[in-house]
Amino acid sequence: MGRVAVLFGIWLIGYVVGFMGYILLAETNALAYLITYLTRIFGNSQIVAAGLVGLATSFLALAVVIAWSYWSPSVSKV
Repeated sequence: MGRVAVLFGIWLIGYVVGFMGYILLAETNALAYLITYLTRIFGNSQIVAAGLVGLATSFLALAVVIAWSYWSPSVSKV
């Protein structure tokens, strides 16, 4: 698989998870207390929600890249 395809796949997974996370976060109120507390600090609930989703998605993307690096065959440069 080429680099472009792998990077596109990682981007697509991150986008889908971030999108679904934002929707589920708004629907389930699972982190309502945290959002309320952070909104008091930062003043805008949309910025707080976007920051939490971005943080979660970045961790997921990092995990995917690390897993890909371990599963892909090593290439020795000669």
